[in-house]
Amino acid sequence: MDTKIIPGVIAGIIVTFLAYLLQSIWIIKKLNLSTLIIAIILGGLIKNTVGVSRKFEDGIKFCSKKVLRIAIVLLGFKLSFLQILKIGPKAVIIILISSTSAILLTNYLGKKFNLKQKLTILLATGISICGAAAIAATNAIIKSDEEDVAYSIGVITVLGTIFMFIYPVIFNIFKMNSQLYSIWTGASIHEVAQVVAAGFAVSNDVGIQATIVKLTRVLFIIPVTLILSLASSKRENRKLSLKNVSVPHFVLFFLVIVIINSIVQIPKNILDLLVKIDGYLMTLAMAGLGLDLNIASMKKVGLKPLYLGIISSLFISLISLLMSHIV
Repeated sequence: MDTKIIPGVIAGIIVTFLAYLLQSIWIIKKLNLSTLIIAIILGGLIKNTVGVSRKFEDGIKFCSKKVLRIAIVLLGFKLSFLQILKIGPKAVIIILISSTSAILLTNYLGKKFNLKQKLTILLATGISICGAAAIAATNAIIKSDEEDVAYSIGVITVLGTIFMFIYPVIFNIFKMNSQLYSIWTGASIHEVAQVVAAGFAVSNDVGIQATIVKLTRVLFIIPVTLILSLASSKRENRKLSLKNVSVPHFVLFFLVIVIINSIVQIPKNILDLLVKIDGYLMTLAMAGLGLDLNIASMKKVGLKPLYLGIISSLFISLISLLMSHIV
């Protein structure tokens, strides 16, 4: 192991520990803030106030890249094909239509706003699929700037958190059907943790159903990364063939884990432990992203990506709600 990563990894672990500690405070519990959100905010505050020494950089990047990829792989233990069958074809159709149309709209508007293509793609996949995990998978192919990655995650975190609070209120005001709400929540809110919070705020059954819908949506990472890889081959004038397709290994490992979890009966205590470890690793990855978050660099990007994020987030929310009524 490269010893240069040790200081940064320790810094990330400390931020992760503090994130879990802060989450246990009653006011944070009331706000339903996940450790992922707390870690990236806390890391960002440290980076942009007291600052982070250069000796931490290697370890911080290790957390925000390598650890995040491991966390995405372990995310597969939360999903099986049996769960997908349980939510039924209706939810799958809604996910496909909502996510695909949101990606297309975001890319179209990104061109109209004259935004960098790579930043637009990061926003599109993050909003349409699963937030930070989708951004990491996408960035492994398109290799965007760190500021673009951080900005995208920041926008998605803020907007997804707003949705997380508003959705249960809408449910109560309009006395929504529980199944419809579950599908709407899972098909439109950005992060898995945000879907969990918005779902369980209504009831235990709704929370479980919404989470399954969301995890099914996570699988959308696979075809999207495949398409992006093919597009990358075309831009570089490489022969278009599956041999030239470079889907990130961690995305393939994620699919393998989903398959294993679908055909092998993993003991519940082991499965719970793996899911818990995944939560720690995902929080550590968010701590790394926060500690690498340079607000001054983000300011240079301007407000257009935020406007795009707002429009796209509202679109996926409305289209998935509409489809939930139609399908």
